[in-house]
Amino acid sequence: MKNCLIVYYSRTGVTDQAVHALAKECGADLEALKPLRPYGNIGGFLRAGWEAARRIPAPIATVQRRPSDYPFIVLGTPVWAGHMSAPMRTYIMQQRQHFHRVSLLCTMGGRGGDKALDEMAALCHKAPIARLCLREQEVRTGHYVERLQALAAELGRLEPAPPVFGLGFSPI
Repeated sequence: MKNCLIVYYSRTGVTDQAVHALAKECGADLEALKPLRPYGNIGGFLRAGWEAARRIPAPIATVQRRPSDYPFIVLGTPVWAGHMSAPMRTYIMQQRQHFHRVSLLCTMGGRGGDKALDEMAALCHKAPIARLCLREQEVRTGHYVERLQALAAELGRLEPAPPVFGLGFSPI
């Protein structure tokens, strides 16, 4: 098992590209969230913005990896209407009690990344150990690599927290 799990949702492939590069850089496992209702067409695009703005969770498929098995988890999401994606909201709500330490990453076409990351941190009930906002143009042109490497280096410097009472729980 690896020390880091990256859980992400990507509608257009931008977040997918960024998290795959991060996983390669820091040797993390990946878990892609799969919504049960697609966001691919124009109706899905409009629904995505509506759900994000209204903070409505979206039904997602059962995840394969348990966040409690990892000392660090990175949550990656696109920014929709200034908020985290609905599939990420669902995942956090379902799994937050199993998070040990979190880092947050978002991709955005415009702005609102810091607000989305603040929202994610609040929903996790944890202060993130690292945060990174990437613009879509940075990712598509490859001008984000140094910032991603800095995040990977920061994650690599962290030592896993020892389990408490051998139950797999660790203090924050």
